[in-house]
Order: sequence, then structure tokens, then C-alpha cells
Amino acid sequence: MRIIAGRYAEIANTRRVGGQGEVFQATDLHQGGRMVAVKLLPASADDIYRIYFERSTAANRKLNHPNVAALLDSGVDDGIGAYYLVMEWVPETLSSWLSTFDEPPGWDDLAEAVALPLASALAHSHSLAVLHRDIKPTNVLWDGTAPILTDFALSKIKDQVAAAQDATVVGSTNAPWAPPDHASRGSTRFDVYGLAATLLQCVTDSPIRDFPDIAKALAGADVPPDVLDLLSRSLDPEPSRRPADGQVMLVELQAIHEARLSRWRKQKTIVFELSNTARRALEEESPDRRPESAVPGLLGDGTVVLPRLETGADGKSYYNAEGFRLIGDRLELGMVFTDQYRLLAKWAKVTDFEALERFRANEDAVPIDARDFAWSAERPANPKQAAQAALELRTLLSKAVQDFSDRFGERFKQARLNSWSQLIDAKEQLEKRLEEPISYEVVGRSGMEFELESPAPVPPAVLDQERVARPDDDPTARGVPVNVVDVAGTDLVVRALQTTRDMPRHGVLVRDRRPSQAAIKRQKTALAALREGSSARPHLREIVLDPEVATAPDPVAFEPITPDLDDDKIAAVANALGSEDIYLVEGPPGTGKTSFICELINQYLRARPGDKVLLVSQMHVAIDNAVTRLFDSGVADVVRLSSRDDKVDPDASHLLLANKLSAWTAEIAKRAQNGLSVLAEREGIEVESVSLALRAEEARAALREAADRREALGVLEPSDRLDNEDLPDDRATMLADYYRASERSEEAAATVRMAAGRLGEELSAEPTDSELASLIDRLVGTSPGHQRIRELLQIQGDWLNSLTDPGASEPLFLPTQRVVAGTCMGFLSNAKVQEMQFDLCIIDEASRATASELLVPMTRSKRWVMVGDPQQLPPMAEEVFEHKDLVDEFELDKLFHNSSLFDILLAESPEACRTRLTTQHRMAVPIGRLISDTFYDGELTHEPYPALLPESVEDNDRLVWFSTSRRADRGEEPKRARGESSSNKTEALEIAKLLARLEGSTQQGGMRRIKGGPVSVLVLTGYRAQCLEIERAIRRLNLTGLSVTVNTVDAVQGREADVVIFSVTRSNLTGDFGFLDERYSGRINVALSRARDVLWIVGDSEFAGSKEGPLGRALTHIGRPGIGRIEYL
Repeated sequence: MRIIAGRYAEIANTRRVGGQGEVFQATDLHQGGRMVAVKLLPASADDIYRIYFERSTAANRKLNHPNVAALLDSGVDDGIGAYYLVMEWVPETLSSWLSTFDEPPGWDDLAEAVALPLASALAHSHSLAVLHRDIKPTNVLWDGTAPILTDFALSKIKDQVAAAQDATVVGSTNAPWAPPDHASRGSTRFDVYGLAATLLQCVTDSPIRDFPDIAKALAGADVPPDVLDLLSRSLDPEPSRRPADGQVMLVELQAIHEARLSRWRKQKTIVFELSNTARRALEEESPDRRPESAVPGLLGDGTVVLPRLETGADGKSYYNAEGFRLIGDRLELGMVFTDQYRLLAKWAKVTDFEALERFRANEDAVPIDARDFAWSAERPANPKQAAQAALELRTLLSKAVQDFSDRFGERFKQARLNSWSQLIDAKEQLEKRLEEPISYEVVGRSGMEFELESPAPVPPAVLDQERVARPDDDPTARGVPVNVVDVAGTDLVVRALQTTRDMPRHGVLVRDRRPSQAAIKRQKTALAALREGSSARPHLREIVLDPEVATAPDPVAFEPITPDLDDDKIAAVANALGSEDIYLVEGPPGTGKTSFICELINQYLRARPGDKVLLVSQMHVAIDNAVTRLFDSGVADVVRLSSRDDKVDPDASHLLLANKLSAWTAEIAKRAQNGLSVLAEREGIEVESVSLALRAEEARAALREAADRREALGVLEPSDRLDNEDLPDDRATMLADYYRASERSEEAAATVRMAAGRLGEELSAEPTDSELASLIDRLVGTSPGHQRIRELLQIQGDWLNSLTDPGASEPLFLPTQRVVAGTCMGFLSNAKVQEMQFDLCIIDEASRATASELLVPMTRSKRWVMVGDPQQLPPMAEEVFEHKDLVDEFELDKLFHNSSLFDILLAESPEACRTRLTTQHRMAVPIGRLISDTFYDGELTHEPYPALLPESVEDNDRLVWFSTSRRADRGEEPKRARGESSSNKTEALEIAKLLARLEGSTQQGGMRRIKGGPVSVLVLTGYRAQCLEIERAIRRLNLTGLSVTVNTVDAVQGREADVVIFSVTRSNLTGDFGFLDERYSGRINVALSRARDVLWIVGDSEFAGSKEGPLGRALTHIGRPGIGRIEYL
């Protein structure tokens, strides 16, 4: 028994071999043994099957229609050397279904059962620019109730069709299902012909085998004249006479069907009784008429019914078909079914036509077609027919209520999609208005830092921003990227991010919008893929929009490679390995999220060695920790992607793409040189000579490439500058390629010149091709016996030179890496990765990313594991919410967008698809209990791995609140402007004293690390201005025994330290808590949970406890006997 991809077990005797591979029935071992159809294609070096596979998956990812076969899974099984496509198992075809009839079905039945569903599927396909190009009866399945259009493998995405003569990848569609002309092959009219021929076969006794059979079948077809005319036009050899596409054909078929239905309709009368209340209301309106006789005129012909909305026991609202509101021209009736066949109007209200318009406009109103039903309050002449009419109405309303439920679900999904789309559109609009120029003059320099002076005060919000310094006399220049590191009035300090370009002495600092614009573009692309169902796994749309449909995991047993792995992590890894959809892991502080991720990747790749894993996070530090641990655990095939290498931790820098690519190409060059050396020794040529000759050939190849790229550029114009933003993209690419090739040729020539000098060979400063060729002649010789070596030298030289171009080497290297890691946005900065799909996507710190950011990696993978903590920092606040006009214009819901997609999935996914890690190892027990009780309802257990020698820390010093409440100067500094950051000088000075105290302890042998080295201290606050205040206060301290970092809370999630000192900062008479109140509970959690052994809080405890909030709860916990202590300063 064959098992494909470790999951799909072939059912014996179901294999069918065709021209494009083999198809068989299989059981899905990961989904309870459900039956699926598996199609295998040889994964050989032949591009034909690769293109066939790629077209099939691309087409099926775009399509999402009930009458189009859904692609459940796809990939490559390296073990059997085959591509595989997995779809639902449908054993019957349209042809086999038709064979069960003694004679062809009548057109009206066929229209509803086959023609309209297939035309709808084709219309959907053509609306998304997907051509099928092989429609025929054998490519239409029958699932027992409806046709399923399958085998889009010969399809092409329409915008990729180069010309009409483009051939399908494996053979061509045969007569009579393809038209005799070749002109329409790349058009929608080609598919229209195939569908018409298929429908014609459905109404014909004799098999259609060739074009003459088409004419014969048309002549004898028992179909209405309008249908015959449509089929004849659709099968016309002249393409222009056929309907333009599937959408046009569908409209024509629908019009014919509606017209025929209307001829057969017979109006039925729905009879109801008037209650006394309803009769009195009608008598008041028309006192001179019987109420029963007044009803038809007041209702008119155009009526709608609105089922009654009720509230269920669960508090949710539901429509009830047992009661409804009947709306006519001027009459409104409250109707109820008194039994299965009888109706009662409980009340009546006569009003103006316009007053009832709001009911007619309700999207849940059910129109009652006057051609089908009439209303009457008179005694029925035919009680049996009246009862039948009431029963049909009841059935109609029950179906409508079900449709309402389905439609509400779909509306809810669309609302989510639209909300995300509106936010992206608003951000895109904001990008067009945000540059915020700051004029400056350089007044000093220290290394890569520049002191600038501006003619006007610089807003404090500029701090930490990345900007571009442009010369003020050249607004088109690209400028120098800088980071603003200090702001004080009109003075500011920036750090240049590039060493190769000079800072303009006079210029403007503008916000660099290019990274954010690129991020928005990626988010738009991901959202479009989700909406259209064209992501790597189309089912992602349903999972994201309706998480309840996610499949529960089937846990997989494994042998952990991580020593002493906790039980909660073992369970989480087992479930993640057995999840086919999405698995969510909550990771409170210190519970070992990175350990979980590393164990999961190791176990996953051990079980699926051919799969590709995408590992992403919002934070560089989280990714760097994970990839470093992963590499240390034995997963060597991991590459770190980043658009900013300076953001990557030095310990992870060896995994950067550029560094791994360099090592990979060096290894290839080494192998090439070793191989040539063996041949050279046989011919009596010295190894050193061959090595130099290979470098010379590589230099020659680099010179040729530079010359070719220069020739392709043609005449260089003054505007041909890379810093010219108006330069067309194609021209800029060509120019960049030429500069890169020129630099490479210069480097190669310099390398050869130095190596030649060591062997006593002289070359000019800029050696030419002929000079390098002469050098090779001298090194290798020109005898016929050495010709083979010379040929190999040239081939290898060309090959090695090509590998110096990332555009050529990266597509070869990246597929060799089993794990690709980067930030949610940054991993796509590499163009080659944009073409990759992944089998598993793991998202760390998922709670910090917005929905549209998470969709970027998710749409490129087939299954997902998300790790985060909704009790810590939320997604970064979107800048667009600071612009009320955009909020109003795009109708943005701040509350919705403040929730991460991770929060939504946690709330709505099945319980089996989520878990929480509970064993924390970071924090000493008193600190761990504080975090557990304050933020996690006491659920965490504590098994800390101390960093400080336990005997070097007093127990009553581990958790302390140093309170300034009894100090007269405890208050925060007055603010000079609205929105200015907060600071507190008293707290800053007290923190300096505490650091001096810690330093004294380390110098006297008190506080000591188990592994030696300085004690790490993290001083945190919610405010940048307080950071500056603390840095000023500690500037003169000589802290040799401590390694101190001062930072804001937002910048440190994922970090930890031996000692954490948190500055409360806020203390005022107005009760303004700022970042301390309940809305910012996650920030306080992050701040306090960074500590390993010691946590000290400095600030006004009475102020913090005066209002309900996280710090107030923390204060209560610390004040309990035996937990911590409060010390008044």
C-alpha cells in the first residue's frame, strides 16, 4: 500500500492511469479516514509536469465555487518523486450519471441540474481570468446532486496567455470538445465551445466523437428553440459568433430558464383569518367596507414578508418562520401560523407607502412573487388548495430563515474582510500625506552620529523615528537613511544607517515612507489572496473568517530532543504536530515559547524532511532567539531574512541570507577547484596555477557580464542616477544591475591581480579580457592535451561568476533551506521568497501583529501554529487613528482593529485547537506568583532557573515597592505642551541610588551571577522622556559590576534581565494614570515580568493604588505578608 506525503493511503484497485499521470482513491490518515482523490505527476527534470502542476494549483487557489472541484492539498513527495494534488473523492462522472437514463433528460430538468451550475462555475472562473481549456463530459464529476467541474491543470491564468497559439502543457484538447479553429485557444470563447458541446451531449442519444457528430446532434436535439439557438452560436466555428465568455453564457441561460418557468406558473392563494384586533384596525380605515374585502387593495401586488426576530435563551437574536410581518402597499399585518396550514393576522396597521419602505429595504425581507401567490382574508373556495399554499409559504419562510443565518455568517465574514481592507486603504491614503520635513544644518559629528540644528523646535515624537536626510537643493535625491537618537528643542542627534554615503550638510529630514509603503502593498496582496481564495491553502479564508470550522488536532507521539521538556509543552507540540489547520498557543512570560517552537520544528522536520517551514515574528529579538536555538539544536538548514541586517542580533548574524549564501558559494567554489586540481595534477599542472587560472576565468566572466549590461543600457543620460526617484523601475533595475556587475568585475580583477603577484605574474591595474586570457595560457599551457581543462575552467568560471549575482544564486540556494525565518513583513523583502510556498508557518509574538500583518505569512503556507499572549502588549496602535478625517472617511472601527487576529482566533476557534503553557522558568517564585495572580488568575506554576546565586540575594529583597508617596517632591514634572511625554525627576534620582546600592553589593561580593560576569539590570518606564531623565541621573555612576539598559516597556517584550527596576513615573492631582490604567494592563505585565531574580518598583504607591488597575492589584499582592515588601523613601 502506497502512502503519499505520509498521509494519503492508496485504496487498492482504484488506480487509473491517464496522459497526465495517475489518479486513485485514497484515505486521509490525518482526517479520520475520509476519502479523497489523489492525482500524481512525475516530479522529473522535465518542466512539462512542473508547469502542469503549477497551473493546476494556481488555478484552484484562485477559484472558490460550489461547482468547481476544491483543491484540498498539494505538494511534492520526494520519496516517490511525484507531485501530488488532493481533491474530494467524487466517484461518479457526468457521463456515468447520464447513462442511468433510458433517454436524455428534458431540457428544463437538465437546465436546473447541470447547465446552470456548470455555466455558473465557468462564469466564476472567467471572472477571475482563469481559462479551463479542456471542458468535456469526462472532466465533469457528479456528486449525487450537482455537477463538479474539475481538472483545471490544462488551464492558464488569462493574463499569462501570451498568444492564441499558446499550447496546453500536455498535448492539446481534442475534437469535438475543442473548436476547430486555433484563434480562440487563449480566449474565453474556447471554453464556451467546450461547455456547449458538453451540454449538447447531455441531450443527445448518440455519442459525440467528432465535428460531424456536432452538426448531427444539433439537428436532432430535443430542446427549446431559444436553447438550440444558444447552443448553435456557442458551437459556431467562427469564435466571434460565440458568447464572449462564461458570464454572458450564464446570463443567456438564466433568461431562457426564467422565461420558461413563468409560462408554467400557476398563482396560488394564501388565505388567512383576521383577529378582532386586526378587523377593528381595518374598519377604522374603511368604515364603509368589510375588512376582508379591503385587504387586497391595501396590500397591492408587491408584498414582502419579514420573519419575526426573537431573542433566544443564549441571548442571541434569531429569526422565527412561525411568525412574520406582511408588508404591502399601505398595509402592515402581524401574521402567525396557528397550525401547519392556517394563518392568523393578529394585528393590522394602515399607513403610507413611504412609511413601509424601511421594511421593503430590509435585506432580510422575502419578496412574494405575485405570479406565484396572492393574499386573501376571505373564506377559501378550495380549502385543500389554500392549505397547500400555506404549506408552501411555510416552506419558503423556513428556507429563508436558514438563508438568513447563512447570509448573516457570510455578511459577518465580509464585514471582517471589509474592515481590514478599509484600514489598509486608509493607511495607503495616509502615506501620501506624511513626510513631515524638518530643516537642519550639521553642526557636529562623532563617528556615524551627527549633531544637527533646526531653525524651529523639533517635536519630541520624532525620537526613535527612521528618517531620510535629503539635500535641500535636490528634492529628487534618495538621501541618507538615519535614526533619530536624541531630541532637545532645536537640537537633535541622528545616527546614519549607511556608511557608504555622506550626510548632506544642509537639508531636510523626511520620514522614510518606502518601508511602510512596501508593507502596505504586501498586506493588500495578502488580503486579496485571502478574499479570492488564492492563498497557498484556500481553506485559510474559512478558518480566518469562521474559526469554528478548524479541525481538532490528532496528537502525535514523539520523543523530545529538548532535555526535561515540561508536560504542557509536550502536549502542545503533540497537538501542533497533529493539527491540519491552525493551532494556537498562549505563552505567558517565561513559559518557554522559544523551547516549544524549537522542539516543534525539530519534530516536524524529522517527520517531514522534505517540507518547508516559515518562522516569523513581529520582533527581531524573538526571531533571533529562535533561530539561534534552532541552529544549536542541530537544524543547520535555517536562513534568517532581514531587510536591515543591523537589526539582527550578532549571535544570529551567521544565519543571515548574505552570509549563508557566501558560505554556500564558497563551498561550491572550493569543490570546483578541488575537482579541477585533481585533473590538473594528472596533466602535470601545478595546483596553484589551476587555482589562479580559475579565478582569472571568473574575472573574465565578470568583465563580459559588465560589458553586456553596459551595452544593454545604451546611451547614459544625466537622469540615469539611482537616487533619481522619477527613474522608471525597469531603467533603475538595469542601472543597478550594471553598477553591481561593474563592482563585481573590479573586485574579481583585484583578487586575480593579488593572487598573480604571489606567483610572480604581473597584471595591469585594470586587466583586460585578452590580458587575463594570456595569463591563463601561461598558467595552463596551450597544448591540445590541456584543452579539456581549459574548457572546464571556462565553464566553472562562468558558473562561479553567475553565483555572485544574488538574482542567480538565491533561487538555487533558498530551496536548500528547510526553515526560512524573518519578521512578518521583512521576510518578503527578498523577491525570491515571494515565489515560495511553505508547508508550515509558525508565528511567534502573534498577539503583537495586526490582522493584515499576520495574513502576509499565513497566505503563503498550508498550515499554521500561532504563539502569543493577549495579556501582554497588543498590536502597535495604527498611526491612521490619529487622523480623524481618515477614520471618518473610511469608517474605521478602532475597537475592532485594536484586537489582534490572534485574539479573535483564540475566542472563536474550537477548544481543542488552543492551549496555554503554564510552567514558567524565568522568574523567581515571588515574582512569578505576582505575575500569575495579577494577570493569569493564578494558573502558572513556577520552576525557575535562577541567574543569580540564591544565597547572594536576600529573600525580602526580591520583590520590593520603593514608594515615594511620603515625599513632597513625588509628583511628575509639569508638561509644557499637550501630548508631551511624562517624566519624574525624583524617581530618576532614587533609581540612581538603587543602582549605586546594587553596584556596591556586587563589589562587596554580595549579588553574584551563577555563570559569572556583570549583573544585568533593565530599567523600564512607560515614557521616553523618563528614560532620558534616568539616563541623565545615572550618567556619572561607575557601574562596573552591572550591565544596565534603560528603555521603554514597548521595546523590551521578549527580553529579560537579572534585575528589573520599573519607574511608575505618574503622580499627579488630576488622577491621570496614562499608561498605568486598565487599558494598558499588557504594558505593566511586560514591564514586571522581564525580571529573573529581583523586581523593584519605584514610584507613588498611594497614587497607583487609588484607581482600579494592574499596578493597584500588584501593590495589593506585594503588600501581603510574606510575599514582598513596601519601603517608603
